[in-house]
Amino acid sequence: MEMHIGKEIIVLSARIKRRMRAASESMGLTDTQSRVLQYIRAESKKREVFQKDLEDEFGIRRSSVTQIIQVMERDGLIARESVERDARLKKLILTEKADQMEEAMRGKIREMEAELEKNISQEEKETLLNLLHRISKNLVEEK
Repeated sequence: MEMHIGKEIIVLSARIKRRMRAASESMGLTDTQSRVLQYIRAESKKREVFQKDLEDEFGIRRSSVTQIIQVMERDGLIARESVERDARLKKLILTEKADQMEEAMRGKIREMEAELEKNISQEEKETLLNLLHRISKNLVEEK
C-alpha cells in the first residue's frame, strides 16, 4: 500500500480543526471569534491591537472584520477604547468574559495536545516535530 505524507497531514489537520471548532462552539464562539480572542490576547501583551491588525492577520476585508468586532462587542467579549494619540483609533480590549473563555479554550487546547501526544515518547515527539519542520521547509525552499 502506497503511503502519502501530504494526505496524512491533510487528514490530521482536518481532524484537529474539527475538534477545535467543536470546542469553540461548545462555548458559544465561532471558530473565527476564538482565533480573534487568542490573537488579541497574545498581541495585546506586546502592543495595542486595532481592527487593521485583524484585517492583516486573518487576510479578511475591513467590512468582515467590522462585522466580527460588532458581534463580539455586542456579546460582551471585546471593547473598543480610544487611544490618546488619535481619537479616531480604537484599540481592541478583551473583557473579563473573553478572558475566561479564552482561558477555557487554552485548557481545551492543552487537552487536545495531551491526546495527540498520548502513547508517544518524548524522543518520538522531537523526531516528529523535526520531520514536520523539514517537510515544511522543503515546500518553502522549492518556490
